[in-house]
Amino acid sequence: MKKQLLLTLGVLLLLTGWLSAFLLTSVPQQKSLFILGPTLLLGGGMGVVLKSVGGKLTAVTLALTALTALLTMNQLFPSRGVSISAFQKRMQGENVPGVTVPLRIHDSDKTVSDLRGQTLEAFSAVEVNLFAQLPAAPGRMAFDSQLQLFVTIPDLGAVYRLTDRDQDGFAEQPLLYYVGLDQPTGLAWSRSKLYVAEPSRVVELIDSDQDQQVDRERVLISGLPDDGGHWRRFLLSADNQLYLGIGSSCNLCEETDPLRAKVLRINAQTGEYAVFARGLRHLTGMAFSPDQQLWASEAGRTGLTADIATNEINLLQAGEDYGWPYCFGQQQADPSYAQPKRCEVTQAGIMQFSGDQIPQGLTFAGKDLAAAENVSYLYVILSGPKSRVIRFPYIAGRISLPAEPFLQGWESDQQAWGQPADIVNGHDGCLYLGDRLANGIYRICGREGD
Repeated sequence: MKKQLLLTLGVLLLLTGWLSAFLLTSVPQQKSLFILGPTLLLGGGMGVVLKSVGGKLTAVTLALTALTALLTMNQLFPSRGVSISAFQKRMQGENVPGVTVPLRIHDSDKTVSDLRGQTLEAFSAVEVNLFAQLPAAPGRMAFDSQLQLFVTIPDLGAVYRLTDRDQDGFAEQPLLYYVGLDQPTGLAWSRSKLYVAEPSRVVELIDSDQDQQVDRERVLISGLPDDGGHWRRFLLSADNQLYLGIGSSCNLCEETDPLRAKVLRINAQTGEYAVFARGLRHLTGMAFSPDQQLWASEAGRTGLTADIATNEINLLQAGEDYGWPYCFGQQQADPSYAQPKRCEVTQAGIMQFSGDQIPQGLTFAGKDLAAAENVSYLYVILSGPKSRVIRFPYIAGRISLPAEPFLQGWESDQQAWGQPADIVNGHDGCLYLGDRLANGIYRICGREGD
């Protein structure tokens, strides 16, 4: 009887250890110290089982409990793609050093002396060019069908156009495309028309004589909430529809404006719109995956301890509620409201990040920057004590965990010289990264010959 009780205890310890280990891989930016919990549970379980049934049966029990825990996790969280290999990578540690990559600056550019000599740390075979230096901090970016890059500059109320006619990896002189807007941020092309989101409206910029200068604007939507709070807007297009993210007016409150903390889906022709998703405190980025699923990064509420994962990446679906202000993470009730029943009908985050790691934007890119053929990656900017870009393999509609480091090193002598804040796929096999602190845009490409 005592032997059976010991065996049962050992199996329970092993199951709990495996479950907590696999669950831990779904929160990729948690502290490395947290792995001690699963390690102790697994070690204790193995010791108890070994004492009860011997070495061979212990190995069998270890494998069976791992498989049971894995099947349980994938049943509970089918979109997570939890795997034993992800846990093994976590156990092996994530502090593998990268390779120093110099920031390449055009030889003729005399305006970027502060960035000369700067380097980044890369975890993939890439080269990084300073594609363009701008007169002020960039907002959002979008490519047109001619592969020209357009970028908003909120502080100047302007949109700039960037081209690389000689295809040397560096843009020519940035050209002013339009000015006179009110803090423009969101930017999207839809059927050869350019749309820009200000805090209170969305406008179409029209170049009727095709001289690369806007000569008039058409107001698509007006009267959006502009009474403080999060004023930056994110705009994305697909199939003649625009998706507009509108943040909250506060850190934690029950909104009175029906458009706050929502994503709207807008008809790009008529301006008619409807609420697509709700419960998103501060949407910082949106991107469609290769299989046309809509993903978004969100900065959650502040004020809790840094190890509580309130920042998220969500899979957005029409009509769903993503929790704020009542819930966050895995349908966890916010302590200020404590309404767990309400959380049962909200959508859980696909990935969570601790309070000191804020996702600032995301995009999908294909095999040109990947380590394997036919694998897409989700690239995510994280801001915090140190800015960095991480990535997740995206296979068969699933994000594979844990996170892989991709690019970091925007600090020198404990002083930040850059702050990446937006990222887009350039359709040329390269990523384009906007930097609000350095007033620049980087072009990140796979290194030839690798």
